[in-house]
Amino acid sequence: MVALRRRLLRTPLGLLLTQTQLEAERDQIHLALWHDGAVAGTLLAIRPDAGGTAKLRQMAVSASLQGRGLGAALVHHAETILQPLGANRIVLSARETAVGFYRRLGYRVTGETYIEVTIPHLPMGKIL
Repeated sequence: MVALRRRLLRTPLGLLLTQTQLEAERDQIHLALWHDGAVAGTLLAIRPDAGGTAKLRQMAVSASLQGRGLGAALVHHAETILQPLGANRIVLSARETAVGFYRRLGYRVTGETYIEVTIPHLPMGKIL
């Protein structure tokens, strides 16, 4: 999972995924999608807070497998895990290039464009 995230999300931006960052993710929910014996997709979910808001982050699917519904399956699976944990809302930071993907899954833009990890992102959310 870490190798895929590094390859798809960090290296193209000239960024590292540090041990400190990985340790900070210890209590998050880690989802992986396997294809032909290798991790082909990954997604992290932060458990809901006291108000019921959970967060999705670090979504990645191998380029050769994109467009086949695998990313949508990861997001739907995360939603089904988070809801029984008390989530009534999910938020995420979407790269501008991924906004359409999340819109198709029922997420709405909730704010203005901002820069995160050197590229434009938009805040998005969905009521469960």
